[in-house]
Amino acid sequence: MEKMKKYIWSKHLDIAEFEQGWQAVMKEFNLENNKWLSDMYAIRSSWIPAFFRDEPMLGLMRTTSRSESENLFFAQFHKQADSLCEFWLRFQSAMQRQRNETERLDEESKLSFPNTLSTWFIEDDAADLFTRTVFYKVQEGILAACLDMQIKRMSEEVEGITNFEIKDVKVKEKIFKVSVSKEHAVCSCKKFVMCGIVCRHSFCGMKHIGVTRFPKSLILNRWSKIADCGSSCDMISADYFKMEKVSLKLMNIWFDFRQVLNKAGVQMEVLEFVHQTVKDLSTKVGNNLDGASFSKKDHMAALIGEQPQGELTVLVPNISKNKGNYFKSGRLISEREKAITKANKRIRRCKECLATTHDSRTCPKKKELQK
Repeated sequence: MEKMKKYIWSKHLDIAEFEQGWQAVMKEFNLENNKWLSDMYAIRSSWIPAFFRDEPMLGLMRTTSRSESENLFFAQFHKQADSLCEFWLRFQSAMQRQRNETERLDEESKLSFPNTLSTWFIEDDAADLFTRTVFYKVQEGILAACLDMQIKRMSEEVEGITNFEIKDVKVKEKIFKVSVSKEHAVCSCKKFVMCGIVCRHSFCGMKHIGVTRFPKSLILNRWSKIADCGSSCDMISADYFKMEKVSLKLMNIWFDFRQVLNKAGVQMEVLEFVHQTVKDLSTKVGNNLDGASFSKKDHMAALIGEQPQGELTVLVPNISKNKGNYFKSGRLISEREKAITKANKRIRRCKECLATTHDSRTCPKKKELQK
């Protein structure tokens, strides 16, 4: 099993290496005729990570922790027996809590600066660009590039690109091929393609060619502090690579705009000029666009399908009462049901005299016997 896991779950192997390793394990333990393993091998393209190395799975291939985390979070707000109205109100409360938490984390990222552990300028640049959680992952890669990498071969620079063969001390019997330039990096481990985070092998190559600024092409908009500013809910597309180009262009625009604001500083005249320029540009762009603006109704139609045509015959639902314990589920009980339940309840009696007005501790008969 240990040898089989080595080839099944490794994220650094390609398809050919997996095929070779699987066949070697089957031959070593005489498992070629095992029916279950043969059936699993027949559908290997749907569950072996080696077949998904070129897909932007963002690290979600082997875990259900994201859905489990969401289920646990929403379970704190509603129960299975909630009515539709109760579910909607509690769902709104849950979403408001998530919004508040997001605002708190955004404020923390903007007002504080994480500790840097190396003297490489690219780490300071990453701390200024990425959110706190993503920065710590990037920081791990930067430190590993400085401590755990061994360069086996380095080519001459050709058209601004330098090729490396790098040995990772934490990954045995594997040589990673990295192509690095001042603006981009490509590694054979394909971590950036799968997870959207630069790998330590790429950092090692960038360090040796003297890169001091984080390449913009290696920054996904979703991981940056200005993700809300650079994204647009109007864009709905299933073409991942097209959206990556759009995201990169948006990132470049916001980088340039932020540089303009940094140069303006606190000079009110310059800021007024920038503001007026943005307004003029907004007017020109709005005049060049054809058709009406993208409304909230259009956005919902794009998510769930076409808008309904003709007269709507859906009736307004009955008003439901929401009074009761917020965290408990169940219907409201009428006074008649409460009376019936109370009548069927067993009456407590005193053990000494069988009276219902007191118990055995305060029984008058018991006190008389004690005297």
